[in-house]
Amino acid sequence: MVNRLTPKGSKNVWYPPRIKALENYLSVLLQENTYFTKSQISSLKKNIAYNLQYVEFLTRIMKDIQLSDVLITQNIKFFVICSASIIEALFYYIVISNGKGSTTNWVSYKNLGSHEFSVKEDKFKTETELFIKVPHPIDKDMTFDQMCKKIEDRKMLGDVKDLYKQISNIRKLRNRIHIQEIKHSTDTDWWIFNQDQFKLMKKVLYGVLTSSLFSNSSQHSFFDYLK
Repeated sequence: MVNRLTPKGSKNVWYPPRIKALENYLSVLLQENTYFTKSQISSLKKNIAYNLQYVEFLTRIMKDIQLSDVLITQNIKFFVICSASIIEALFYYIVISNGKGSTTNWVSYKNLGSHEFSVKEDKFKTETELFIKVPHPIDKDMTFDQMCKKIEDRKMLGDVKDLYKQISNIRKLRNRIHIQEIKHSTDTDWWIFNQDQFKLMKKVLYGVLTSSLFSNSSQHSFFDYLK
């Protein structure tokens, strides 16, 4: 089992904070409540902790290994995507726990199929789906954009100055995981990801992890690598 990473050409060893230590840090915010069971919170903390270890590892790669320009670009890409997933998970907890999650009273009941018809030379199709109203609201999936807007509108991170605007700037970057969605000739990772996005993502992730949400923790130094 590997528990030490040795940079090339160096005798120094390095390892990110232990999963348990990161879970303890996250426990300042992530706690069992009306909306989340103890089991859900435990799994959520572990998933976030795993990803926190990984993003720190990605920063060490940038620092300790001589990479080609393409590999630097890809490393930045996955740092951004993974960091955004951490923020999304935290935002999901915050929004739901504050009773601000999206809900609906309508659920799909039956799809009646489609009907094709022509008007002159044009062909059209209609699709009909029936929804039934349920007596009590049920949870509705939220996009990352929707969660970011709820967080910003209600200032759920506290007074973080420009952080809300910076979060808005990284929302589209997280969707670059879908590499087949190409709209033009420069719609490639090479043109999208660079040191500016790397610095922005580090600043945003650090801002969220050290915001007033975690003010009761004395371990903000865990994330000094993001400064």
